[in-house]
Amino acid sequence: MTKAVQVDGIPIEYTDTGSGSPIVFVHGVYVTGALWDDVVTRLSSRYRCIAPTWPFGAQSAPVGDVDLSVPATVRRIGAFLQALDLNDVTLVANDTGGGIVLSALGSPPTGFDRVSRLVFTNCDSYEHFPPGSFKPLVKLCAVNRRLGALALRGLAGGAGQRFFINSTTRNGLAPDRYPAIFGGFATSGAVRAEAARFTAGLHPRFTLAAAPAITSWPNPVLLVWGDSDRLFPLAHAQRLADAFPNATLEVVPNSSTYVMLDDPDRAAAAIERFLG
Repeated sequence: MTKAVQVDGIPIEYTDTGSGSPIVFVHGVYVTGALWDDVVTRLSSRYRCIAPTWPFGAQSAPVGDVDLSVPATVRRIGAFLQALDLNDVTLVANDTGGGIVLSALGSPPTGFDRVSRLVFTNCDSYEHFPPGSFKPLVKLCAVNRRLGALALRGLAGGAGQRFFINSTTRNGLAPDRYPAIFGGFATSGAVRAEAARFTAGLHPRFTLAAAPAITSWPNPVLLVWGDSDRLFPLAHAQRLADAFPNATLEVVPNSSTYVMLDDPDRAAAAIERFLG
């Protein structure tokens, strides 16, 4: 069942499954929290799994004239944890969401003291925020939001969705799951306009500024990384694993950016071992 909570003046929809120590998931651009469904199914017998749909361009309805910048998004994650009064949180992040969480370390928002552990699957980091192949789209959205939204419209159609999934998975995804994964990105021009606005704000200065904080963050970190990813190759994970003082790297063979779709069994098992 989907719930909603008001955070920073906008509704954040989320699913809340299971009980126990809370795990909060952070997805990337143009997809919903349903991206994590397969992993949530495997973990919710032992943990409370909370999968929000963040306003990254696939929310069910437009959020309106609110700040969608990276700093505002960072604050929104902290405010969400506060709104649900969550403690001892494990944050699990993927794709753009990983870059957002890394950025939070550079200037921890109110509420981020509730985070005890971090899990990163294939995601943005350092100068790769966004990854290289995504930079032309970010530049287009920054220069002309209307043209950016038009480009996203092409990505939101059936062929565009297939291209998106084929670019982020090794094994593909059944088309009947597309509506849940793409949400408002596929159905709403107004949401895509907000996606363009969010995309325009992505910049490596945020993740690069977090580099000193990465090397001093003392809590446990797990990197669950697909080894067949052209956007975020394994070398990106190794760099993060070397930088964090208390990090473990688990490689998932034959998986790409969406490791939670390519191999949810291995992804969930790695998280479960990490939480111990």
